[in-house]
Amino acid sequence: MSVSIALLRGPTRSPGRPARRTPIRLAIPLLALPLLPTPTHAQDIQVRAFLSSERVGFGGQFVLNVEVSGTQQTDTDPVLPDMEEFGQYLGSGTSTSMQIANGRTSVTLTYQYRFQAIRDGVFEIGPVKVTAGGRTYETEPVSLVVADTPAPQGGIADSGDPADGVAPEDVFIETEVSRTTAFENEPVVVSYRFFTRVPVESARITTLPQATGFWAEELEQPEAAQEERVIRNGSEYVATTFRRVALFPTGPGEKTLEPLGIEGQVRVPDRRRRDIFGDFFGGASPFDRRVPVAVASRPVTIEVQPLPAEGRPGSFTGHVGELDISATVDRPSVAANEAVTFRLAVTGTGNLRALTPPAITFPDEFETFPPETTDRIAPGGGSIQGTRTYEYVLIPRAPGSVTVPPVEISYFDARARSYGTARSQPVQITVTGDAAALSTETGAVPSVVESIREEIRFIHVGTPDFRRTGVPLHSTAGFWIVLLLPVAVVAGAVAVRRHRDRIEGDVAYARVRRARRMARKRLARAKGLAVGDPRDFYAEVAGALQGFLADKLNVAEAGLVREEAGRLARRRGATDETLERLFACLDDCDLQRFAPAGAEREPPERVLGRAAGIMGDLAKELSS
Repeated sequence: MSVSIALLRGPTRSPGRPARRTPIRLAIPLLALPLLPTPTHAQDIQVRAFLSSERVGFGGQFVLNVEVSGTQQTDTDPVLPDMEEFGQYLGSGTSTSMQIANGRTSVTLTYQYRFQAIRDGVFEIGPVKVTAGGRTYETEPVSLVVADTPAPQGGIADSGDPADGVAPEDVFIETEVSRTTAFENEPVVVSYRFFTRVPVESARITTLPQATGFWAEELEQPEAAQEERVIRNGSEYVATTFRRVALFPTGPGEKTLEPLGIEGQVRVPDRRRRDIFGDFFGGASPFDRRVPVAVASRPVTIEVQPLPAEGRPGSFTGHVGELDISATVDRPSVAANEAVTFRLAVTGTGNLRALTPPAITFPDEFETFPPETTDRIAPGGGSIQGTRTYEYVLIPRAPGSVTVPPVEISYFDARARSYGTARSQPVQITVTGDAAALSTETGAVPSVVESIREEIRFIHVGTPDFRRTGVPLHSTAGFWIVLLLPVAVVAGAVAVRRHRDRIEGDVAYARVRRARRMARKRLARAKGLAVGDPRDFYAEVAGALQGFLADKLNVAEAGLVREEAGRLARRRGATDETLERLFACLDDCDLQRFAPAGAEREPPERVLGRAAGIMGDLAKELSS
């Protein structure tokens, strides 16, 4: 006789939300356990790795399955090989199955890791390390082929199941660049547009391109994504611009814009059943299926040319664009030793934030201070334009009529392919009053400001204490404290003894009482791991949160399932807001554990603060 039991399946990540690798353990009612045969032992453990599909389209999803046979759980999470060259981590899940054949029980635990293909070619996925039963096992390498055929309009959609009804031309990303050939520091405006002709319920960016070799300036986007309907190849699409950025090449050569990845959830009709609601109303139906899809843009190559050396002015500092410069003062006449503000405004296009203050030769009669810089920059005309202002504080030390000479700044006009120079008008300032004797060299910034210090010696006159005489001893507080102290000590000892007896005899009580202390120890251990491998740090934080919740609910951590844990916690008094924060923190920890080495991560101090706050709120709510 052979009986197969599929116990539980861990949820993979839903689109629009970070993934949490939810360990789903064996969940069988306790009364049924004695009836089941004993599982196989650790020496029968076998592991293998396989792909859901050995061939996937560019930007599509592939699933790496790690199957562990002969055990209900592993000692640690599987260690995956480095796959960031061709795969972007999306999410994970687990499932456990049990099979009973001829009185022998076999258990299989499967880890499923979802990735998005971000590069064409043939790649080898190295061995996966699994530790179970005190031993470490390695799987055989597997091969993955990412299709090299270009996708319509720049991307391929792949839900992992051809029967899902989502074709590559239904969902894709298009990368629009203002130019593919540019000079150094010439702006290249990049727009990422998401095209779909099937209903999309949610979408989020999974892979953000690294601007290697560029100075990046994010362009403002409306809070609500603007949608427009366009016709492509005879089909109507809804196009949404997800991101706009201005890139300024920092050096010559060939630069590549890496793919931008998006994961979403689309709604497709269920072809296996006839939907009278959809047929009648001609629109969405409650019987439509939600299908996860992933798409990625194609890499774009930018050819960057060096700036010509011929005709380069001496005041040129590398700016590409058009500039105009003006100089003013807040008042044309000022008394000696009073401050006057000299304002230099540079208006134009290009990478204005990278401009350095131009060289200004102030007259020796002025004492000058370093400038304060303000920017008013916004996108416009397919580029970046605005004004950068430098404000100098000048203090004249001698009377007379003083002139600040013209200030010049050079630039390279990419459209005209020539250099230009902008000059301001000279500024005249009239200084009145008498000359001041300076203790420092003219034109220098004072380095020390002397201050006069006073020492004040305070005299404290205390109020004397008065005591009554002839008071009986039994009417004093000290007498009763000494008299009742032994009684209080005995009562405290009895309470401590009862508490210890209850901890030894009541496992649930002991776990609840020790939950916070054990969680604090694990958070302290995680703090020590913050300077090492980020995967160990986030794994320890997630373990502390899961262990704390399991102790407070008095359930086995190995059998902790998100849905069941949430239901039990709500019954005990936990609020939905606190549980959402808990699960979101667990999701973030799991996502960061499998993020690429160079990915941007939340500071460890903030992660530890979030975890400690969640534990504190859970402790209050579950104790009420």
